[in-house]
Amino acid sequence: MRISIVGAGALGRVYGVRLAAQGDDVTFVVRPERVRGARPFVIEQVNSADRRDTLERPRLAADIPADAEVVLVTVRFDQLSPGGAAPRPAEGRTVADLLLRGPAVPVVVLTPLLPPQRASLEEAARRRITPAMPSVSGYLDERGVVRYWIVGFASTLIDDEGGAPAERPLLEELARRLTSADLPARLDPDVGAQNAATTTAFFPLIAAIDAGGGTSALLANEGVLGTALAATRECMALADRVGTVAPWTKLLTRAIGPFTLKPGAALARLVAPEALRFLDAHFGPKLHAQHLAMGAAVLAMGREHGVSLPALERLMAMIEGRTGAR
Repeated sequence: MRISIVGAGALGRVYGVRLAAQGDDVTFVVRPERVRGARPFVIEQVNSADRRDTLERPRLAADIPADAEVVLVTVRFDQLSPGGAAPRPAEGRTVADLLLRGPAVPVVVLTPLLPPQRASLEEAARRRITPAMPSVSGYLDERGVVRYWIVGFASTLIDDEGGAPAERPLLEELARRLTSADLPARLDPDVGAQNAATTTAFFPLIAAIDAGGGTSALLANEGVLGTALAATRECMALADRVGTVAPWTKLLTRAIGPFTLKPGAALARLVAPEALRFLDAHFGPKLHAQHLAMGAAVLAMGREHGVSLPALERLMAMIEGRTGAR
């Protein structure tokens, strides 16, 4: 299958390298200055028996190839907006611009999508978007290697009502190709609503890592931690208005509290220290722009649905206060 992946970060590399390893034709769409001189893409699965895959010569392109059969979008949330900061709107390099210039094929967005962002992207790209929920989490380490986890109890979910009806056979084939690449995937109903609700419910917990200046600093800051937990309760109420959250989200948010987070982090340092490094790399201050964009979107959704979010407003003020310190 000919698959184009917009973005070559941790998520894009895991999906792309796994697909390429089984023989699929994969092209990574990146900024023009990154097209030449590509180094090998190396991915290592943490929760496996030392599985390591290397794509020696990744194919990079500045635009989506005309013969692509499906497009996967794996950029950050703040890069999805038609006016987003990357990949260079001044040069006509937004995701919407790339899709406009690309072939009329299914577009599957693995980035968390909230309803307003999906609507604006569809309007700007002049096509329907298929939301998806990845079952992969990872980060780029100091060697330039992607270290990642595959959630064993979850599949990559692709909305079976997201794109145009004629696109369904290609989406089904994509799910089969992902599954054969040991990335279990399936088409499922209401993935867009579940994605939006789950993202909304979980957002305060991930944004708090930025607000606190990292996982360890967050756990030592009672003010930020308390605000994040209060914001999580507010966002759960909003999430119920948006859709149905993933089952694990409610279990996790109910279990997390001031008396469970610190012991849990201490245990993680002993048995899974890399998980804390992942949290800092994947959700910490490095993704400051994404947190600001997503927080603004969640607050706007709260106003739209009549849900008061004062704790989230305080949390966002803390994150914005860190901007000058960066």
